[in-house]
Amino acid sequence: MVSRDSEVQQAVAEVFDGIELRTQDDSISALDLIGRSHFDGFIIDCDGIERGSEIVAAARHSRSNRKSVIFTIVSGKTSVAAATELGSNFVLEKPLDTARLSTYFQSSVRQMEMEHRRYFRYELSIDAEVVRRDGAIISAQILNVSDGGLALRLLDRAHLHGSVTLRFTIPNAQQTPLTAVALICWSRGPVFGIRFFGMPKESGAAYAEWLSSMALV
Repeated sequence: MVSRDSEVQQAVAEVFDGIELRTQDDSISALDLIGRSHFDGFIIDCDGIERGSEIVAAARHSRSNRKSVIFTIVSGKTSVAAATELGSNFVLEKPLDTARLSTYFQSSVRQMEMEHRRYFRYELSIDAEVVRRDGAIISAQILNVSDGGLALRLLDRAHLHGSVTLRFTIPNAQQTPLTAVALICWSRGPVFGIRFFGMPKESGAAYAEWLSSMALV
């Protein structure tokens, strides 16, 4: 949250109860933080702080936050249309209507959860098999997972490139087997970054549910 207005801070704290909030009350520290950190969402008091419009635009266009949810608060200086054009998902006017803010928050929860899973990596250790296109099966250990892919370490010396098939068992109560087609994105020695390319519907649903159930390490 970027605001120095105590009434805004109190209203946001009430509506976002249970959500970890980080508050900045000046534009310099806010812009610095946006440039080097990721947040699932922003509440920006656009007209209540200097360079407010610049902060909204910076959040929307920063590499780490371009898909984050932005709630922008205006009070006459910036129009609703202008705030939307800057990249705001939701725009509210002062005095702040907490009922409307609550409605906007509830409608954005799913999007923020998806952004959280997309960006963050869940660290773990799971045995897996990588099947190359020539049929060779290579033992591996998954190091972390995210919504769009994972990182793994090969346990046998081998070279990977292009597409592979990945097989492992989700460590949930059902011990769900998962198979996915994936693309090799990067490598550092025996460690490879993999982006999912195709996954059966049932596997995709089980994987998404598993990510949702995990606490971020």
